[in-house]
Amino acid sequence: MRTPKFLIAALTAFATVFADAETKTSNGYEITLKAERESAVYKIGEDATFKLTVKRDGKPVSGVKLAGNITKDSVPPRLDFSGETDANGEFKSVGTLDEAGFLKCKIYVDVPATADKKAARVEMLAGAGFDPLKIKPSAPAPRDFDAFWNKQKKILKDIPMNVKLTRVNKPTSAYDIFDVQADTFNGKFSAYITMKKNSAPKSLPAIILPQGAGVYSSSIAGDWANNGFLALSFNVHGIPNGKPNEFYRNLQRTTLRGYETKNSNSRETIFFRTAFMRVMRAIEIATAQPQWDGKNLVIYGGSQGAGQAIAGAALRSDKITLLVAKYPALCDHTGIFVNRTTGWPHFVKTKDANGNFDREKTEAARYVDAVNFAERVKCPAIFTIHYADDVCEPTSAFAAYNNIRTKKELVPVTEARHLAPQWENDLMMKKIVDFVNEAKAKQK
Repeated sequence: MRTPKFLIAALTAFATVFADAETKTSNGYEITLKAERESAVYKIGEDATFKLTVKRDGKPVSGVKLAGNITKDSVPPRLDFSGETDANGEFKSVGTLDEAGFLKCKIYVDVPATADKKAARVEMLAGAGFDPLKIKPSAPAPRDFDAFWNKQKKILKDIPMNVKLTRVNKPTSAYDIFDVQADTFNGKFSAYITMKKNSAPKSLPAIILPQGAGVYSSSIAGDWANNGFLALSFNVHGIPNGKPNEFYRNLQRTTLRGYETKNSNSRETIFFRTAFMRVMRAIEIATAQPQWDGKNLVIYGGSQGAGQAIAGAALRSDKITLLVAKYPALCDHTGIFVNRTTGWPHFVKTKDANGNFDREKTEAARYVDAVNFAERVKCPAIFTIHYADDVCEPTSAFAAYNNIRTKKELVPVTEARHLAPQWENDLMMKKIVDFVNEAKAKQK
């Protein structure tokens, strides 16, 4: 990475603020930040310009003080800067990268006080990619990766499912909703199955919905049932569903605090070994339901759920017919090998002052790396990646996407941080429904 350079002046004769820039309002001021190129994509070695704009009542505001930095997608090197908006209400910072990857520009804007409001500091964030389709995995899969996971499949096969379905919906409901409890590796399996009431045998495509990060109940997926699916939403921890919120908050404060990185110095004890076994059990339970049509099986998740979805699509490539991964976590844990960021949960993100890092944790994480599972996916895949994501950094997500070897589609979301805008969720639902309807038409 060349040292980022900064131009604190108006570089063009016109101002363009793209509608998909990050936009915030404070004290009546409207603040936007985005890479100036609409696609937010540049070639390696090109200059990427980030433009901050401050307006009030639709007019540019000059002299607004700010400070910020540009990093290599949240890891060093980092260059700090400060300044203020010009006569056009703009401040521009320019960075470049001499490798495939991303830059992040973070700016703290000091919004002036008004007659009735105190001064405020507003954080803005934007990302820019440099030939992101050339981002490669930072390390190959371990030589015994497949052998390790074949062994896990054998372990799971030898554990009886002991499935118990308990109806939870009212008789007047339009759905059949079941709480699902079963046995799995290292504990219990806990889920909800939701489908239209009185669905006929072999009539429904199924969708597996792995849970995002946190500690909470499985979800009742009425939206998917309305679209004609048998939906299985499962709990990553195997804990009971439908409890009061305090039950889950207490677990997150105590026994499940920091679950994502606990005991992560061994592939045998790392949490996601157990989590991915639950993914496989979810697939087994969904496909055992008499209403499943026996052909169409989607796995779909965001963040931690997307990492699980990638793993599930690889581990049960004989069953999954479509993978959809939104802003995936659990990607490229070995990024530190090549001085890049890693994906959430960042088992080992940076080196210490002496240039060392925890090699034991990094080695264990290779066995639960979505990059390595991505290479083994056999079905079509759809990914979304957020260019300003500061949780599941886009560099790590692209390392996984680029390792998919089957038919695939990318939906870049240039303005988003980690959480998905509603249009993204709606689009993914439409793409999934359309894909399954087309598949069913061909199957007739």
